[in-house]
Amino acid sequence: MNLDFLEIVGKILDKSEKILSEYPLCNSCLGRIFAKYGLGLSNYERGLAIKTLLSIKLHIEYTRGLLNKEHAYKLAVNAGEEVASTYRKLYGENIEVNECYICRNKLTKDFIREVAEKACELLKNHDAESFLVGITLDKDIVEKELEILVKYGLESSESIKRELKREIGKAITSICGIPPDFTKPSAVLMIELNNDFKYGTKIQVNPLFYSGIYWKLGRNISHVPWYTKTGSKKYPLSIQEAVEKVFGSVFNADEVVIHAAGREDVDARMLGSGRPLIIEVKSPRKRIDLNELKNIVENSFKNTPVVLSISSSTTRGNIARIKEHSKRKRKIYRVTVYVSDGVKAEELKTLDEYFVNREITQRTPTRILRRKKDLERKRKVYMVKSAKISNNVFEALVYCDGGLYVKELVHCDNGRTTPCFAGILGKKAIPVELDVLYVEE
Repeated sequence: MNLDFLEIVGKILDKSEKILSEYPLCNSCLGRIFAKYGLGLSNYERGLAIKTLLSIKLHIEYTRGLLNKEHAYKLAVNAGEEVASTYRKLYGENIEVNECYICRNKLTKDFIREVAEKACELLKNHDAESFLVGITLDKDIVEKELEILVKYGLESSESIKRELKREIGKAITSICGIPPDFTKPSAVLMIELNNDFKYGTKIQVNPLFYSGIYWKLGRNISHVPWYTKTGSKKYPLSIQEAVEKVFGSVFNADEVVIHAAGREDVDARMLGSGRPLIIEVKSPRKRIDLNELKNIVENSFKNTPVVLSISSSTTRGNIARIKEHSKRKRKIYRVTVYVSDGVKAEELKTLDEYFVNREITQRTPTRILRRKKDLERKRKVYMVKSAKISNNVFEALVYCDGGLYVKELVHCDNGRTTPCFAGILGKKAIPVELDVLYVEE
């Protein structure tokens, strides 16, 4: 037999004997100390094998008259029944074994299965497709394990936390057929154990994200619910509520949040190409196929003032991208303007000719100063095409940078926006209606 093998086994037995002379350890906690030895073995099986060899060793030493009874007794009460049964037969004495110093004999197959079954209930209640296990241990357990490792200079071990995560994970998959996912799990199971291995299990269901586009066909529809100081709703409908009503029901979710590529004013419509958004579904308890979701969304938003289309599932990382996208990408607006002093076709021609690749300087509009910092920003208007509707009304298409305040481009906001329509016309101009027609992709 290979001498290296015999030497390694001898060292494992020698180290185990010294440890068990001082500390009572169950099969799993002993086997975990030598985790890097024995491919394909569980820690329980590894610990059992070591104790079986120790029992054989004690019997050989006894038959040769080399066994110290006091030493044998310490090993027997600390190693458990695997060695205690041998001691009883050798010396004819009845002895009681000690509970494991680290886990107090709680780390058993029955315990693992019990935890896994409760975890499966949580996963099924949330219709999880995959999972990851997280373990929080009482510091006393961690310190006891570390104490032995440091005292005996052990470098072949794995932690009890890692063993619990692995064994509970395997049991969950065996019981309820849900696979683990170490990169993008549907849910994270957090299992917290105290010193007595009493435990609590919580589930953190990772949100689902879907990319889509919305259209707002009516006016006075807010982006999110808007409440007055008295607590009443200022507007009867919001995009957030329209989306939440459908997605909250479909996924039985705790919360639904929309993340849009910018937002239009409450009195502006979103037409044409629509506005990109990402829908975040928090703590979903149900999951459905993407094509089924598309059909539900299409049917749910028919003939409604808010229309939604879903294109794909996505990730949280794309939220920042579409928000930044809205600041850089160009848009086309249609604005209806009232001029009390009247407006002539020649004046509109001048307006169109002036606003070609024109840089606009805007300070934060007066109407939103209460909620935004007073900053100066520069945006470009690339083109304006206007058409006279009546003596006092004209309509203009404005092709411009994202983030331009179009209402202020019309009326100047008391000089906070320059140049502006009113300034070029030399007349007071009032934006009456505003529509977003195009958002660059």
